[in-house]
Amino acid sequence: MSYLYVVHHETYTERLSSARSRPLLPRPSTSVRIEAVGNEASRGRPRDPDVSSRIVDAALVVYARRGWSAFTMDGVAREAGVGKAALYRRWSDKKGLLLDALELRSERVSARAAVLLAGDVRADLVALAAALMRHFLDPGGWATIRASVDMATDEPPVAEFYDRVVARHRTDATAVFQHYVDAGDLSRSVTVQAMVEQFYGAVLMHVLALRTADREHARAVPGDHVGPIVEVFLGGARREP
Repeated sequence: MSYLYVVHHETYTERLSSARSRPLLPRPSTSVRIEAVGNEASRGRPRDPDVSSRIVDAALVVYARRGWSAFTMDGVAREAGVGKAALYRRWSDKKGLLLDALELRSERVSARAAVLLAGDVRADLVALAAALMRHFLDPGGWATIRASVDMATDEPPVAEFYDRVVARHRTDATAVFQHYVDAGDLSRSVTVQAMVEQFYGAVLMHVLALRTADREHARAVPGDHVGPIVEVFLGGARREP
């Protein structure tokens, strides 16, 4: 039996069409639940969602620490403090577990992008950059970075990583930047793909350069960190008068 993450939220199109009428306010993380898929899903005692969450968290920690070659189901079970039987009831192999864990944690950034477009390009980009920085400061973010390196080969061990994680980030962020290009706030002389890559890259480099003592401040007051990044970005990407 396999388990899939089902993310319950409005579709991106619905949010996009109504975003202009809503103020830009902090929103909670996407509501997520884990559903069983298979013939046995409706039989027996319901699975404990807390156990599944512990497994996901442990998978991200173990992978971020050790990488693909040393990422094992036994290691995840030990880190989560659960029996191997409980783990294998939910995921049959490490590939499916890692993909589900990375996709679930990346949903937080995608959800943030999907509720932007309040009409203020700077405010929206600060909110997106803050969500992205928090992601990179989280074990799930470090695991995503490590996966990006591990999968950047001609024969990646988990080929689905691009479609399920990277492409999702790119698609949602592209919609935000394309909106402000179409609105005339950002220049058409620079491709949206280049904007997305430079924006994400700048936030990532800032996180990598943080000292350990500064990371807690970045989590608590992200605006102090991403505000200057957004200003530099807008200085080069704004539409010329």
